[in-house]
Amino acid sequence: MTMQHKIILAIFIFISVHLQAQFRGERDQSVDFSRISFEDISFGLRLTPAITWLNVNHNDAQADGATLKYAVGIVAQYEINSLLSVVSGVNYSTFGGYVFDNQSLNTPTNRSNYKLNYSQIEIPLGLRLNTPAFNRMSYYMQAGASTGFIISANEVHKSTQPDTEIPDINILSLTSPSTVGCFFGIGTSYTIYKGLKLFGEINYKIALSNVAVGNNYMNDNVHNYTMPIEIYPSAMDFSIGLMF
Repeated sequence: MTMQHKIILAIFIFISVHLQAQFRGERDQSVDFSRISFEDISFGLRLTPAITWLNVNHNDAQADGATLKYAVGIVAQYEINSLLSVVSGVNYSTFGGYVFDNQSLNTPTNRSNYKLNYSQIEIPLGLRLNTPAFNRMSYYMQAGASTGFIISANEVHKSTQPDTEIPDINILSLTSPSTVGCFFGIGTSYTIYKGLKLFGEINYKIALSNVAVGNNYMNDNVHNYTMPIEIYPSAMDFSIGLMF
């Protein structure tokens, strides 16, 4: 974990503790966990176009740009009180970005960069601070952590020759099976009718764990790197959805 990721994690922990302490004092705002039931939880659906990119630490490979990805998922929200909620869910998300290394730069028939594509099942967990509703509209900010389980990973190379395709390279064996990250975001919610709400939000997401198994990159027949590689994905998510 780099120093940047350690700082972000420390900020997230501070925000979480501060929010919890802020609402712990008042009796009518306290949480009685014995009374939590499915009736207290609202569910929804989310669609998320995303701009994703990779932060690469290596002596050869370097990041070379962002790409458009997407996510779809189920949202779950438990309202602790009128201001504070716990949010979670399950998402199928894709992420990636462009990179280049000496091998790609020294291949005249291939483009000088290539794209890394990943997909995962992601489970976020966070705290949401809501404003009071006004004219059916409320606003919120949120922060949390997430864990993911990567189910596919590949390299996509493009040829400089017309009508020539290069097969994708499966790099799942070079990729960590799980990820850990955090997110920070803002959003707005509009009540359409009773419990039916339309929401939109923007979240900045950053991985706190390396998605590459760096030593495997040194031993495979394609890359033959001289040192382990570290790859940390980041994303800017733009979500829209409905809560029921």
